[in-house]
Amino acid sequence: MGTVSVRAALLLGLPAWLAACSGGSNIDAQAPVDIDYSSLRLAESTDSPLINATSEEQVLRPLRNGLRLALREGPVYTAGAIAPNDSGTGNYSRTTVQVDGVDEADPVQYDGRYIYSVRPEAAPASFAPIPGMTRNVLQIARTDSTTAHADIVTEFNIEGEQTTAPLIYRLSGASTTAAETQYLAAVSTTARVYSLVTTTVVQPDRTTVQLLDVRDPSAVSQAWKIELDGWLKASRKIGNTLYLVTSYWPHIAGLTLPATGVEQREANERRIRSLGAADLLPRYRVNGGAPRQLASAGNCVIAAGTTGQEAYRELIVITAVNLDERSVSDVACLSTNIGGVYLSRDSLYVAAESYRSDGVSVFTVLHKFALGDGVIGYRATGAVAGRIGWLNAAYFMDEYLGDLRLLTTQRIYGGADIHQLTVLRESQDRALKTVSRLPSPEYPAHIGKSGEQIQAVRFVNERAYVVTAQFTDPLYVIDLTDPARPFIAGELDIPGFSTYLQPVGPVGSELLLAIGQRTSATGLRQGVKVELFDVTDIANPQTIGAALFGGAGTSSEALSDPHALTLLPMKDDASRYRLALPINVYDTPDPSAADRLLWSYSALHLFEIDDIGGSPQLNFRGVLQTATPGSTSYPPTELPNRSVLHDDSVFAIRGGRILGKSWADLAE
Repeated sequence: MGTVSVRAALLLGLPAWLAACSGGSNIDAQAPVDIDYSSLRLAESTDSPLINATSEEQVLRPLRNGLRLALREGPVYTAGAIAPNDSGTGNYSRTTVQVDGVDEADPVQYDGRYIYSVRPEAAPASFAPIPGMTRNVLQIARTDSTTAHADIVTEFNIEGEQTTAPLIYRLSGASTTAAETQYLAAVSTTARVYSLVTTTVVQPDRTTVQLLDVRDPSAVSQAWKIELDGWLKASRKIGNTLYLVTSYWPHIAGLTLPATGVEQREANERRIRSLGAADLLPRYRVNGGAPRQLASAGNCVIAAGTTGQEAYRELIVITAVNLDERSVSDVACLSTNIGGVYLSRDSLYVAAESYRSDGVSVFTVLHKFALGDGVIGYRATGAVAGRIGWLNAAYFMDEYLGDLRLLTTQRIYGGADIHQLTVLRESQDRALKTVSRLPSPEYPAHIGKSGEQIQAVRFVNERAYVVTAQFTDPLYVIDLTDPARPFIAGELDIPGFSTYLQPVGPVGSELLLAIGQRTSATGLRQGVKVELFDVTDIANPQTIGAALFGGAGTSSEALSDPHALTLLPMKDDASRYRLALPINVYDTPDPSAADRLLWSYSALHLFEIDDIGGSPQLNFRGVLQTATPGSTSYPPTELPNRSVLHDDSVFAIRGGRILGKSWADLAE
């Protein structure tokens, strides 16, 4: 085997590592080879149902073609309701999730006794030349909800360095209460592409799950580790099964670029033709051991009738990890790009973008997989016109009673964009067939006015709430009671726009909390807005009240990350909710510029929603200040930036600091 050409790997967009050649094609190295790749094309995503691969070559051949295509073209880069937590440790908040029963990872978790938080720190000097790599610290703090005090019990350096700071899940044992944490699953991903002076080093992207034993918080240890080839696209936990969606590119050595003559090009072709399953399919390692095959061709679903000229850039691999048994329970794979991933308790959907033959019209292809007891099964494929939103793409999709509802936008060049709601239903022939669309001939009214973009979407049972905005914030309430005949039931125009919507209260209270920004008449963002809507009357949504903070420059992580919003239904009073979100407030006039504001403070902003079910009100209760101007004129970048609510105590987690305050002592 020839010397590894790092430049070749970089130009291919492929990390290079020396893979074993077992299982290759075993071609005659002297046989004539064809180096004309002009007829190759990238396999397209279509709405046709997929089939299970029945031979290795059905998957390996298009992967080899993907390498040939990269040689020809150069680098190509692919781009829930909240319920009271009833436990023996009181009433406390949990991570905000889209789907009840489907856990989402976050840098902070809480179990009513301990705050578990992960913060990134600069990597040691020995790793300093690697850009973007961090050493990550797990901090555990014991809380006292009667005094709003937290004591740090331990700080544990998580093994290794990562490109992304690990996000964590809590795991409880079968013999323990739901509130008692036994393990944390830390999920991270690492891109191993960096330069050491004159030598460029490329290693495979890797997704890592580290199981941390926290049964004794003062003596944390790593109990188990699994590393998967591929870049993490999404993860969710259902029960104690962790689902990982990763993007995998083969990692090939021995290709020479630039290939300056026929002899070098033929050598590249022979290298590609020699590649087998061990070279082209993803692997995994347990506790740093020898690599094992993660996916085989039998795990993959492919398009029927794939030709010998089609190519795969990457494989999307869906892996189920049983965290109780510490093993991979199932794997599925397909070749597609990813525009979004959505999980219900029963299904996983992968959304991909593709283009019509005109090269302009975009449509979204949906692939459905069934989930159950750690088993992943391909179910169906379908497509809708337009693309889903890029911010919190999962929220543009929702499964209800077996139907998939989603919002897409068709870009009409030279005209107004069309926002469309589609309901899809699985059929017996493995198709996701359209049940209905909105607008429709019966209900032609458009979602949004001319020039408006979708800013937020939330599906709640038989309704969809959609915010579109340009300078004002129309809130649309869509009735999905009859999935075959959805229609816009109500609409409300208000200043500004919302980027996140959260249902509040039990079913029937029909309250909607919105986090967004106010805007000027010209669309300039001028502060953070927290607003509560009463949507009990579906035809007549009303604003109950809004709180505005700061001016231009004011920001909140909750505008783009739902996990930054903390909600707590009050167990002893079902008519009351508490909520917290961090805001960096700019409202100090700049003496050197009349039209500019300076940073004033950063704080958790605390609210109560009172009299749910009666005459609900949104009441601002005060702040827990976390930073003020001093040595810097800008808010410090301290991660994580989260909050925990427990009975009458408020805890702010800001980097390595934990600040506590009693609800009664909040300052306005």
